[in-house]
Amino acid sequence: MRHPRFALVVAAFALTIAGCGGSGAASGGYGNALTIYTALPLDGPQGRLMTSIEDGEALAVSQAGAIVDGHPIISLPLADSSESAGGWDTTDAYNAATTATQNLDAIAYIGDFDSGASATSLPITNADNLLEVSPASPYVGLTDSSPYNDKGEPGSYYPSGVRTFARLVPTDVQEARATVRFMRSLHVESVYVLDDSNQYNTPFDSVIGTMLATDATRAGIGLVGTAQINTTTATAPAQYAATAKAIAATHPDAVYVAGPPDPGAQALWQELYAKLPGVKLFAPSTLATNPFLESLGVAGSATYVTSPILPLDQYGPQAQHVLSLYRKDFKTAPTQWSLYGYEAMESVIAAIKKAGKNATDRKTILSAYFHLGWRDSVIGRYRISNGGDSSRSRFVGYAVGAAGSLVEIASNLSGA
Repeated sequence: MRHPRFALVVAAFALTIAGCGGSGAASGGYGNALTIYTALPLDGPQGRLMTSIEDGEALAVSQAGAIVDGHPIISLPLADSSESAGGWDTTDAYNAATTATQNLDAIAYIGDFDSGASATSLPITNADNLLEVSPASPYVGLTDSSPYNDKGEPGSYYPSGVRTFARLVPTDVQEARATVRFMRSLHVESVYVLDDSNQYNTPFDSVIGTMLATDATRAGIGLVGTAQINTTTATAPAQYAATAKAIAATHPDAVYVAGPPDPGAQALWQELYAKLPGVKLFAPSTLATNPFLESLGVAGSATYVTSPILPLDQYGPQAQHVLSLYRKDFKTAPTQWSLYGYEAMESVIAAIKKAGKNATDRKTILSAYFHLGWRDSVIGRYRISNGGDSSRSRFVGYAVGAAGSLVEIASNLSGA
């Protein structure tokens, strides 16, 4: 089981809805008002980035005039995180999803950002037919069958038997393939893979290491070793000394680290950089956060990141207009993720328009959302499959520049 509290969470929720007369008790809103919840890890090191997503959502509501086809739109923020946890937390993710489903006016839930948080919230929102749209959450097991899934996935996330989840980014399977292409473009011939063993991050943030190891071998890149680490409990560079020494003995061209921006990720990076001079350090998109990148210092010069998030200036005219409005309204600089927050809300608003007079019914909203077809949006042209996957498959390869900035050095790294 992925989380020690996951079974308890589902059982507690089952008792709750049973006491209310079953999952249908929360279906269908009262009156014309429609509530859209957003749940993000606002507490913790990624708070600034998450606020930019939330502000993007708010801008979309504002641009719609806060009323869609006679339905007042109420956007309510929730946090699926806590400061003590340093990011998303199972209890907070469960509470956020439960709060949303129990509001009879709720017709959508924008969240979560982290795959583990989505794995916690999704069975809850699905049981009550509440549409869930994630700006991120790339773990493939949330939507697709693959050799990397835990047993029962993705069906275990859909107790209603109906798909209710969509994400705006490609899956981690696609990211692993794109990263191997990035490595080959940089003439990497051998790689050592580290993945996170923390129970809250496995397999959500760690399994991409297994994916990459398989894809690298198929592409002719030698896999010289693998190991597990826990960047939650080991938070000092010295705690990674033995790991770095063992890796150095294999003489790799590159090290790939599969994990989230936990407290020990920075310490790990410093030790790897110090003990493995000249070795390229590759990070997944989960580590492409401002606090982590800004913490790297000179270690950033050896660091490479693969991400589906493009440089801001590569988004089209529609996006540039929204970014201009964002700067004007919020008096601060947007991030690329602001566009993903905007589009998450925009796509829900489009479903409301499509549902028309029946927009207060959750099942109608679900049908409308999954029949939106192709969207020419601020994040580009894409469509959501029946299973909830985005058609977008482009990745960018970045080097880390001054002050943790990302510098594009490889474009159009397809993950298809």
